[in-house]
Amino acid sequence: MTQRRTPGSNLWVTHEVDRSEGATARAANIAAAKSLAEAVRTTLGPNGMDKMVVGSDGTVVVTNDGASILERMDLDDPTAKMLAEAARSQNGTVGDGTTTTVTLVGALLESAENLLEEGLHPTTIIEGYRRAAEEALDQLRKVSIDVDPTDEAELRRVAETAVTGKWDDESARYLSSLAVSALTDVAEGDSVDVRNITLQSIPGGSLRDSEVLDGLSIDIGSSSTTIEAFDVHLPDTYESASVALLDTELTVDSADAVSHTSVSDAAQLRDLQSYEESVRVEAVQQLSELGVDVVFCQKSIDDEIRMRLAREGILSIERTRQDEMHKVASVTGAVLERNVDDLALTDIGQAPRIDRRSVGTTDLVVISTDVPGSHVSLLLRGGTEHVAEETKRVIKDCFSVAQLALQDKAVVPGGGASEMALAHHLDTFASQVGGRSQLAVESFAEALEAIPRTLATSAGLDAIDTLAELRTHQHRGETTAGVDVVNGTVADMRAEAVLEPLAVKHYALTNALEGATMILRVDDIIAAEQTGGDHDHGHDHDHDHGHGGLQDTGGYPWAVGH
Repeated sequence: MTQRRTPGSNLWVTHEVDRSEGATARAANIAAAKSLAEAVRTTLGPNGMDKMVVGSDGTVVVTNDGASILERMDLDDPTAKMLAEAARSQNGTVGDGTTTTVTLVGALLESAENLLEEGLHPTTIIEGYRRAAEEALDQLRKVSIDVDPTDEAELRRVAETAVTGKWDDESARYLSSLAVSALTDVAEGDSVDVRNITLQSIPGGSLRDSEVLDGLSIDIGSSSTTIEAFDVHLPDTYESASVALLDTELTVDSADAVSHTSVSDAAQLRDLQSYEESVRVEAVQQLSELGVDVVFCQKSIDDEIRMRLAREGILSIERTRQDEMHKVASVTGAVLERNVDDLALTDIGQAPRIDRRSVGTTDLVVISTDVPGSHVSLLLRGGTEHVAEETKRVIKDCFSVAQLALQDKAVVPGGGASEMALAHHLDTFASQVGGRSQLAVESFAEALEAIPRTLATSAGLDAIDTLAELRTHQHRGETTAGVDVVNGTVADMRAEAVLEPLAVKHYALTNALEGATMILRVDDIIAAEQTGGDHDHGHDHDHDHGHGGLQDTGGYPWAVGH
């Protein structure tokens, strides 16, 4: 506990300080990080185990996706939070490799712990790790495999690798095929804008009922009133359709701040009804004169107006989400207006074709585009809502890895082959590094072997024998040899079509290095809570502005600026 006087007054402020220093702090940080890494490590690979995450509200989620597990975990330890942040960075950047990143951080810290016990200083370990990572990243490019962006079969193999183990083999192949088909439809060379792909998960049916539609699909099942309620038959197909977009309620306006209207006699009632009727007639007439076939409204539509529009053959869709409105505007060229009176002929969009269709219990409209493949929609099915949503998550994983393979035009062998190749190279490179940093480079190489070791264990293999066999293959120059978790052997990962995007491994190494070195650099854990007296809302004026001291740490007492 410490005390000091507030400047300009006789008020003393008490600080309760809980502090750990030196080796004690570092050991606590490493233990916390290793514990979190161990929690997700066993989910790695197709044979990885599932985790049951139980929420405070009683919700239960069973998954083997590292990103999902970390996102749902209630973490109190500051070091664990830092490690989770490194994982989120990996997932946010490339959409895959989260478990690999966390596993590598745990392995690097475990190796560092041994080096610290041998007397190496943390800065020596950090410097050695950085040199090893730089060499590994350079070597990673050399062991990569070129990808032809027009080869859909190879892209499917990359996507399939990312989702194998999350579904059965047949379903994984089908989902990866759908994902690659959608990506290549909207791809322009090696550039893919995923905003041109709409994902919709629809409960009911089987996974094999999922399909790719050419065009934009909009869910109109959320509309509170269906067309069928008006007993009016609207066409299921609109050829050369005209589209209007409204960012308002399509209804009879009422005066501001008036919640209800008072009517004292029959004449006033007739006048009110006449007014409302004229408003409705005018709105419908304006849309009809503009030749509108389909009108999308971001808010509600008066039932009477909807019925009148239907009688005119105009399909009206209310409560359309804002993101969907923007997509409709993009594919049709329609301009979003505040109300009907503002609509002009130049605001009306065009679509070659608009179809109404039902999928399960969901009503959809599908808007085709002038340029085939400029926008596609993936309708994902599942027996339950949970399965359908899980399918969407798997498809997003497929998108991420296939898109990276398209952009980089390079992949690396999976199954731990690339990690073993890097470890073998670093063992040779370590002899060229002078001083104690050589030990850190060797430890970095050893940490990389945690990936194939974990894959071998999850496949029921003897980890020691498997690593020994993999090292033998690497000495022979067989850099694509990895763990075949399906057949329980060591095999050529390229021949087995087990491929991962180069970017996933690159960022996994980078984020793992940053996560491990950040934790190793901390030698003091300070948790301070200010209590007692009026201290100007917690702001301490007794410091030297711009001349060192503690930097803003975003609310985390353990993050100390350098």
